[in-house]
Amino acid sequence: MFSHQQIRKPLLATFQQIRSKRTTAISPEVQKLVTQLSVLSAGRKQPRLLKLCNEDYVKHQIITKAWSQLRNQKKKSDEALLNKQLDSMSFACEELKKISPELYNLANKKEYGKRFPLEIRVPTEYPPRNIWYYDYVPPVAKDSKK
Repeated sequence: MFSHQQIRKPLLATFQQIRSKRTTAISPEVQKLVTQLSVLSAGRKQPRLLKLCNEDYVKHQIITKAWSQLRNQKKKSDEALLNKQLDSMSFACEELKKISPELYNLANKKEYGKRFPLEIRVPTEYPPRNIWYYDYVPPVAKDSKK
C-alpha cells in the first residue's frame, strides 16, 4: 500500500508543472515585434457576424430598423425644439432692438474675462454627481470701499 505522502508528492509536482510559466523559443525582439503588429492590426479586425436563423435575422433587422427610426425621430424633435427656441430668441432680440437700441447693445456687449458663476448650474437631463459643493467660498469684491 502507498502512504499518503507518497501519493501527495507526485500530485504536487504535476500541479506545479501545470502552473509554471510557459517559455517560448521566440527571442524577445521577435516577441516585441509580434506584439506591436498585433496591436496595430487590432483596430482593423471586424466583429464576428451573428449566426442566426432566418427568423431571428428578420427579427434582428426589424428591431435595428425600429431603433434607428426612434433615434432619428428623437433627434428631429430635439432639433425642432432648438430651432423653435432660436427663432423665439431672435424674435425677442429684434423686438428689443426696435424698442430700445441702447438696451440691445448693452445686452450684446462682449465682456472679456468674465466667467460663468459657480452658483448657477447648467441644466442637464441627469442629476449632478456632487449634490452640494461644501467648500465653496464666494469671491470677494475688490472695489469694496470702507
